[in-house]
Amino acid sequence: MATLKMRRPEAGEIPPGGGTAVQRDPATPVFSGNGPDDYVCVDCGNVLAVSMPPEYMNRKLRIRCARCRTVNVAVEVEGVDYAKAFGRRPADG
Repeated sequence: MATLKMRRPEAGEIPPGGGTAVQRDPATPVFSGNGPDDYVCVDCGNVLAVSMPPEYMNRKLRIRCARCRTVNVAVEVEGVDYAKAFGRRPADG
């Protein structure tokens, strides 16, 4: 299992069809799945998502951290088939 640090959104980066999940309690991750990776806040390291398959954690997904209020964006991994979950091609290197 890997722990992946999310990233800050770039200026003007607003993905079509994307949204921001709001974490209400810093002790409770927003998402929990059956995958290999946990995702943490880029600023404070708070756990935002646990056991997530990488194909469900893409650049359209944003999570606002309950601890520090930072909006985080999932980091797409080269070679992951995002079409498997969302109907689009793998991220380019």
